[in-house]
Amino acid sequence: MRLPSFKIQITIIIVILLVLSGMLTRYFFMTQFDNYSEDITSLNLYDKIHDLYKQYDEVIDKEEVAQILTDINQIELTTYIFRREMTLYSTLFIVISGVFVLLIMLVLLTLITRPLNRLQAGTKKIAEGDLSIRIKESRFSPINGLIISFNNMVNELEINRDKLIQAEKDMMWREMAQVMAHEIKNPLTPLRLSAERMEMKYLSGSENFDKIFNDSMEVINEEINNLQRLVKEFSKFARMPTANYEDYDLNQQIREIIPPYRDEADITLSLTNDIPLFHGDKLQMKQVFVNLIQNAIQAMTTRGSIEISTKFDNETFIISIKDSGAGIPPEDMNRIFRPYFTTKEKGTGLGLSIVKRMIDQHDGSIDVLSKQDEGTTFMIRIKRNKKDKINDENFSS
Repeated sequence: MRLPSFKIQITIIIVILLVLSGMLTRYFFMTQFDNYSEDITSLNLYDKIHDLYKQYDEVIDKEEVAQILTDINQIELTTYIFRREMTLYSTLFIVISGVFVLLIMLVLLTLITRPLNRLQAGTKKIAEGDLSIRIKESRFSPINGLIISFNNMVNELEINRDKLIQAEKDMMWREMAQVMAHEIKNPLTPLRLSAERMEMKYLSGSENFDKIFNDSMEVINEEINNLQRLVKEFSKFARMPTANYEDYDLNQQIREIIPPYRDEADITLSLTNDIPLFHGDKLQMKQVFVNLIQNAIQAMTTRGSIEISTKFDNETFIISIKDSGAGIPPEDMNRIFRPYFTTKEKGTGLGLSIVKRMIDQHDGSIDVLSKQDEGTTFMIRIKRNKKDKINDENFSS
């Protein structure tokens, strides 16, 4: 069972304490009054005067005795009426004082619980990553000091987050600059050597200058192509285009991608036929599959096999790409999606990073299972869009 709120719990406790204290106070006064009444009754004045009159009826005036007896009866009647009124007034006093105290208590609790509710909502906003939240301060609130401390803490967190983000950006740009400088420096060396060789052979009038020129130009063109490829990959990673979502057949897309790669690997497909239409960016998903297939081919030293499967389970599209390559070393498993991490001689280390970002843009996930000398499996999971589910149901009806 869910416990009532803090305010309700305190209210229940206060009400119980008020009722108990009121009942004890009333019991005390009523007990004292009853004892007083019993003391008066125990005197038995009425019977004593009546007996005294019987003994001395010749001496004592009957009317005076009757008046005394009437006064005694009046005292007893007044005592009875006073007890009833005391019972009524004590009950009214307990109720009125209880209501009054309860109202004051509710006002005080509101002054306490309202800021507490704001603090609770503020902590939820912070957990969601919103550090712009601030709680309204009030000098009348008994926990205003806590609110001030909370606002100061959030302010410090926001400042530290901005510093951390800036530090991460600086570190990322330094790493990118180092990688780009390294990647650009590699082709510059053969470019310079080829140019110097052509210049030297040309000035010396070499007889085989044509062959040297062709060989040098081949090297220069290859290295220029490498530079263009590096710049293209870097541009894709730095500027992810806006996704253009549409409904299409995921299996058909995979079938259209496969043919160019059948000469390089034995590719087998295991595609579930009854899966619904996929809602996503067709070009981005094509790039995802192409990168993973090329990555699988490059991981195999000899001609190997690639298994691609699709299925739809628990409102989730599941795509698996498994290769028979050399596998990924355990120490590299946590780094394969990092930008510029690569174990290939001519790799840029951006392919899997781009894949990860595109899957994230589709609110999906990608997992890797790998064993050395046995192969690697990339498992993509993308939840089906609820809107698309409703559209499919309307279409089928």
